[in-house]
Amino acid sequence: MEQVYKEILPDEGCMSDEVSPYYKPSLKTRLILTFGMFGILGFFIGWMAFLLPSDQFALGISLFALYMAPGAGKESIVPVMMGFGFSWWLVLIGIVIIDMTLAVLISYNFDLLLKIPVIGNLLRFFTEKTNKLLNNHPWIKGLSLAGLFIFMYIPFMGSSAIDTSIIGRLLSIHPKMLLPIILTGSILATLTMAFGARAIINLWLMNPFYAVIAVIIIIAVCIFIYLVWQKFTAKRFPKKEN
Repeated sequence: MEQVYKEILPDEGCMSDEVSPYYKPSLKTRLILTFGMFGILGFFIGWMAFLLPSDQFALGISLFALYMAPGAGKESIVPVMMGFGFSWWLVLIGIVIIDMTLAVLISYNFDLLLKIPVIGNLLRFFTEKTNKLLNNHPWIKGLSLAGLFIFMYIPFMGSSAIDTSIIGRLLSIHPKMLLPIILTGSILATLTMAFGARAIINLWLMNPFYAVIAVIIIIAVCIFIYLVWQKFTAKRFPKKEN
């Protein structure tokens, strides 16, 4: 019988050394999907090198690489790339390919990655952070697939393809159901940030005052929605007492 994840309790400071995934695909499945996604990523990089001037290519690759670093996300990288004049569709394609590459890598190879010293420690860090997030936001688990989609779509929660993939593993969601959620959430979140950033940039060029007012209104609306959502989820999905 396959082992499942041992959930980290809120008061635990580190992750158990005996973490094992609920799903272990065949070697053939691992190779085809993993190398297939890395092949798509490599093709995209080559296409960018052919399409863009060398200086813009270097900038684009640097920003896409920064996107994969902890702490960076769509809410920061997408507006910056739009500000530097990158096309929305180029940003969209790049972000989605990176998200899906990371999602496939983790969803189908989590057990193997844990055995690699540096990468395994990094995944343990992400898993520990993800468990704390689940404890703070029990609605993600309560809403199951819908909760995962909301988490993936809203970039301001610190969500990413890595975190969403790990949550899917912890909730025993099969990759066949998890990957479409990540794909859809990645596309919609990137489009939202890209068109939002483009609108703000256009307003700034028209009149900086309009852009500032628009940003203030957006922030106010986001805060209002967040407070209402927090109140709703706190009642429906209360945190478990330690």
